[in-house]
Amino acid sequence: MNYFDWLVFLVCQDDREMTSYQKLFKALFETEFVPIIEHDENRADDGLNLRRTFEDEVGGECDIFGPCSVLEMLVALALRCENDIMYDPDEGDRTGVWFWEMIDNLNLSRMDNCRFDKNEFNRIMKRLNTRTYDADGFGGPFYIAGFRGDMREIELWYQLSYYLSDRFSW
Repeated sequence: MNYFDWLVFLVCQDDREMTSYQKLFKALFETEFVPIIEHDENRADDGLNLRRTFEDEVGGECDIFGPCSVLEMLVALALRCENDIMYDPDEGDRTGVWFWEMIDNLNLSRMDNCRFDKNEFNRIMKRLNTRTYDADGFGGPFYIAGFRGDMREIELWYQLSYYLSDRFSW
């Protein structure tokens, strides 16, 4: 298994998901994540650390170099969400659930292989990397209707925390 396939495997529930969204996964993998908010470089580091995790778990060599991709950042954030906050042995591994919620919030879930639109994808990635989504997070990875504050100015880790708190009424 190569690194890209391993990343996709971590967040897909079934083979249909894996194959139906190959164009989206590839585009996310080819797009650099740009951490412009203080401490978001931690999310990039988490994504880069997946390369080492792959080598340790699979035993192969990761021949990917360069900056963190959006796919790596989203997968790493979903893993951190599951392992550090939402772990529940009764629920099983929900890493894919958290990943797909971010994909839904970014308005990318409609972009299966048949409906993938490179221009729209690029607009969405620019909105993510430049933090030009709405203050309540609409158009970003974490949307909270009626959020009092500005998600664009909050590091992704805290956005995730606010999102989970809102979603589960903590």
